[in-house]
Amino acid sequence: MAQTRIDIIDETYIRASPEAIRAYFDDGAVRARLWPHLTLELVRDRGLKGQRWKVGGHIAGEMEVWIEPFWDGAIVHHYVRGEATRAAPRDVSSRHRLRWKRAVHSLKDCLEHPSG
Repeated sequence: MAQTRIDIIDETYIRASPEAIRAYFDDGAVRARLWPHLTLELVRDRGLKGQRWKVGGHIAGEMEVWIEPFWDGAIVHHYVRGEATRAAPRDVSSRHRLRWKRAVHSLKDCLEHPSG
């Protein structure tokens, strides 16, 4: 049985400082809620620019969150490159994308409208 290739690319603009965005991803509980289907091994810490991980679990490969300063905020880039493992559900790519979009939009709402 051939393995399913996973290639996810997402970009979301958040009107907030790179420091505030990075702080969110530094929280281990946040990472566990966001990616419960993955094991993460830090490969490269880029400071305010983000992190890159080797991933296992339902996807074998690499994943990155890159925070690019832009105007009065930052573009949060999210990349996943790898293959679905045998343990992964058929729709692992779709599930990952939906979980990511919910989380990044929740973060966007929280940082852009802190009192709302």
